[in-house]
Amino acid sequence: MKFFKITLILVGFVLCSTQLVQGQQVPQYSQYIFNPVFINPAYAGYKQQLYLQSYYRKQWTGVEGSPETFAVAGDTYLEDSQLGVGGQVLTDKLGAQKTTAVYGNLAYHLRLTNTKYLSFGVGAGIVNAQLDGGILRPDQDDDPSIPVGKDRMTYPDMKFGLFLYDEKFYVGLAADQMLSSVVNFDQGDIMVKPSPHIYLSSGYHFDLNYNFALVPSIMYMDDFNAPARLDVNASLILNDTFWLGAGYRAGINMPGREIQDGLKKSTAVIGMVQVQLKQGLRLGYAYDHSLTGFSVNTFTTHDISVAFLFPPKRVRLVSPRFF
Repeated sequence: MKFFKITLILVGFVLCSTQLVQGQQVPQYSQYIFNPVFINPAYAGYKQQLYLQSYYRKQWTGVEGSPETFAVAGDTYLEDSQLGVGGQVLTDKLGAQKTTAVYGNLAYHLRLTNTKYLSFGVGAGIVNAQLDGGILRPDQDDDPSIPVGKDRMTYPDMKFGLFLYDEKFYVGLAADQMLSSVVNFDQGDIMVKPSPHIYLSSGYHFDLNYNFALVPSIMYMDDFNAPARLDVNASLILNDTFWLGAGYRAGINMPGREIQDGLKKSTAVIGMVQVQLKQGLRLGYAYDHSLTGFSVNTFTTHDISVAFLFPPKRVRLVSPRFF
């Protein structure tokens, strides 16, 4: 086995919020079907070519200080070692809080049959959480829990994932913020302690005829504190070039959890489109609109993703990569 050296830089995030917010702690990805690597480190190397992608999400447009996420990632495949390697850079903002991190992803792709693989992935990184007390508006003057300037905290993080796939389907299981239980987050009342999240996702590619295909997909996310989240989506594909999809997102109230009333029945609809602009270049867009919960009939969310798949340096037979 050849020796190799990798330098990976990634910014990963743990979304911080005030103590009163029990909602999302990590970024949401309406286009998870197009960008699995942001959720699952075992996806690294899946395309078997150098693959670069970026993602921008603005949540609750029109709300001052609403969540805003930007991420970039790159990964490739080392054929001789059956390893996928890559890295991510991610920043996330919510009001006075900003989180950034640095991750590297490593995945081993075990070949089960001629077309079926099971990959095992790990992501390791450094997270930096920052709170700018200068832009907060406290209810009382000289609140000791609010910093005068900027409070910062840096801590390690790890992600783990499994990714089972062939030329038609995939099933992924991932977990992040796995070191949160061993890090001291005693930083006062404002900094929120991150908690582990699990993601279960799956998709299948159905050929309807020569020109059309259908891809249904699901993603389940849970942090074992707030309501779990379930996304159900379906996309129609024309000539492997144009994707048109729709989805439904629902919060799931799990027993034994104390949940704020505004979060208990949060649902949303999602519209998605993806276009292959030229060989290897992909552009995706998603639009979220809440049906119940915080931003009903008022605020919307926009996702934009851009990716480029570099052509292989040598021609080899590779199973189709639809995800």
